[in-house]
Amino acid sequence: MFAGPDGAPLGTLQAGVAPVAGKVQGGWREVTLEGWIWSASTGPATRPGFALSVTAAEGENLRTGPDGDLVARVATGAQLGLVEKKGGWLHVRRTVWVPTSAFAAAPSPPAPSPPAQKPPPARPTGQAAAAPAIRAPQAADTFQRVVLRQGAELAVGPGGAVIGATPEPVPGWVTSRSGNWVRVRTEVWVRGEDVRTGTDSASVTLARLRAEPDRYVGETVIWRLQYLSVQTADELRPELPLGQPYLLARGPLPEAGFVYVIVSAEQAARFKRLNPLDEFTANAVIRASRTRYLPTPVIELRGLP
Repeated sequence: MFAGPDGAPLGTLQAGVAPVAGKVQGGWREVTLEGWIWSASTGPATRPGFALSVTAAEGENLRTGPDGDLVARVATGAQLGLVEKKGGWLHVRRTVWVPTSAFAAAPSPPAPSPPAQKPPPARPTGQAAAAPAIRAPQAADTFQRVVLRQGAELAVGPGGAVIGATPEPVPGWVTSRSGNWVRVRTEVWVRGEDVRTGTDSASVTLARLRAEPDRYVGETVIWRLQYLSVQTADELRPELPLGQPYLLARGPLPEAGFVYVIVSAEQAARFKRLNPLDEFTANAVIRASRTRYLPTPVIELRGLP
């Protein structure tokens, strides 16, 4: 589905979905797409005439209702109109354009038969006429409903740090796969006092850390860094545990400063296989905005996204 005839792609429709069809222009048909989307995957609209846009990095599902059947997969950046809100779900609507070739051909009206011609064979009793449907590509292993077993470990990425385990079987949807790892989207509820506003990593610059040295300690950031070397903490860096392995890294890019990254012995061994100036993305917690003698922040690696 597209924003207009030959316009920007907005996503894909689920096979068998038949939205309200409108006018035809060339080889395109206008249709009205409507459904429910998870609110956490949206943000403010970036274009006039719309209420919100899809912000999830891999797009988001559009469903017939909260936790309902799949209608479409909406691409990142797609602009949508808002109809209503319900809990963590948003009822949205958007006019899109679909190639007419994506519609199943409708039955043609019967032509008059010559007197001597036999009539066409009758449809077998009980066989229903095929309803017009939209054909759309489907990824075999994507957006599949699954159940996470009790005790399944939850990691920040394939082979990354474990952040917890499921206390009981939990339903979810597969969004991607990597080797023996499956990325799953699920929905859970937590108490309000257990939630705090997240920090936009891009806004946490070295200059801001120096200006407000206490504000961001304990915050989680995702920084793009350049690996330089693996070091061992000594008395000159009391902000790091004595003898603790850490990385000397440049960044956060595109800044040209330096960062100390606390890592485990296992992670240090993995980083030693990198070449100096190799880039990596660190999911980390800020432990100190600077060291005693240098304006170098200290972060603790949680995982690699």
